[in-house]
Amino acid sequence: MSTTAAISNFSGQSQFAASLQEVITRAVRIAGLPLAADEATLTTLNSRQAALKGLDTDFSNLQSSVFLLQTALSFESQATSVSDGGVVKATIGTGAASGNYSIHVTDLGAYSTALTNAGAPAVTDPTIQGISDSGQWTLNVNGTATTITPATTSLADLAAAINSQAGDQVQATLVNVGSNSAPDYRLSLSAVHLGDLSLDLEDGPAASVIAESHNGSLASYEVGGLSTSLTSDSRTVTLAPGLTVELLGQSPSAASTTVTVRNDPSALASAFSSFAKTYNQAVTDLAAHHGKNGGVLEGDSIVTTLTNVLRQLSAYSSGSPDSALANYGITVNASGQLSVNTAAFTSAANSNFSGLIATLGGTTTGGFLQAATTALNSVEDLTAGSLKIEEHTIAANIAAQNTSISNEQAKIALLQKNLTAEIVKADAAISSLESKLSYVNGLFFSITGNNNNPNSSSVA
Repeated sequence: MSTTAAISNFSGQSQFAASLQEVITRAVRIAGLPLAADEATLTTLNSRQAALKGLDTDFSNLQSSVFLLQTALSFESQATSVSDGGVVKATIGTGAASGNYSIHVTDLGAYSTALTNAGAPAVTDPTIQGISDSGQWTLNVNGTATTITPATTSLADLAAAINSQAGDQVQATLVNVGSNSAPDYRLSLSAVHLGDLSLDLEDGPAASVIAESHNGSLASYEVGGLSTSLTSDSRTVTLAPGLTVELLGQSPSAASTTVTVRNDPSALASAFSSFAKTYNQAVTDLAAHHGKNGGVLEGDSIVTTLTNVLRQLSAYSSGSPDSALANYGITVNASGQLSVNTAAFTSAANSNFSGLIATLGGTTTGGFLQAATTALNSVEDLTAGSLKIEEHTIAANIAAQNTSISNEQAKIALLQKNLTAEIVKADAAISSLESKLSYVNGLFFSITGNNNNPNSSSVA
């Protein structure tokens, strides 16, 4: 917002018009002197706001880095390998324990299927034709009936209704059992779960429209060398806590597939490197506000607060030397920059992975991650964070300063308007007097012949 008061000109008629204009100009400028101080204050407030927003970005990025560390710890700190990828695919989650697990897949199982009768006539366009004019159907899955109400009698709408109203039991698709030139669209049903399930679809009062059906079977497998066969109605089975496998194929006779779960610190090392990068950016940006040349935030308590938060992060220890981050190649140099020695981190993690897990803890369960989360929340919490509170205060001060400047400008504008009006009157009065004086002087000259007529030019 500009605080310079615009000075208007008036068209005076008297010979004193320029002087009267100067009166207006001088009065407006004097009235506008406080605005210079207001402008300086506003500039400082805007600079402080920009500086705080920059630091806010830094510490918000640190929060995100801590979240990525938690993600790497929870979901990427272990890896799996499978001896025969054609038999199973492994997925690990929270709680998986490192080790070797064996599985022998004896049967992948099968899904029950059913195909409807042909329409009369054959359905060549399933978006407008159907196999029945019925507006209500009954789907039976192993004796359990579900009423299906499609939007129209078309085969496409029947399939959509089955999928939306009974999608947890079967999936319906449209298939063409005819040729390209003579299509014959039917409804194909497939059970969602493996097993020996009967499928039927009835049109109206117990009139089945199924042309043929095939019952499925459960998947079967053996684990850990156990000769007893286990069964499942899904091809995704839980092999151990936090470890699931997807059955892809039947195992060769008498052969088991080994699934290996191992600790893998590579994702954590990468996450710590990202954390160090964001940490160092915050250190660099905060350093610009220290000392006598610290700029607009010099002496502000928020600088000390943020510096202490960074120290808490870099010097973390739960009270035991074994829990210090330095044990895992994470150190701080003399200038406060954080570095991660990836080789040292990987070596230390591999030799004492449980110690690393204990040191890191979790964002809500203790260790470095909880300490970092608590420290960063103390400045970044939207309502109680010290950095957020200061930003809100600055924003309110800027709004108040802009309002104050607007009010001052309105007062000056009113002063100028009123003063100009008075000056216009004065100028008109002076101009009138000048006109009368000119008339009197002319009259006096005509009577006396006095050559000292101020209204005439001297004669050569």
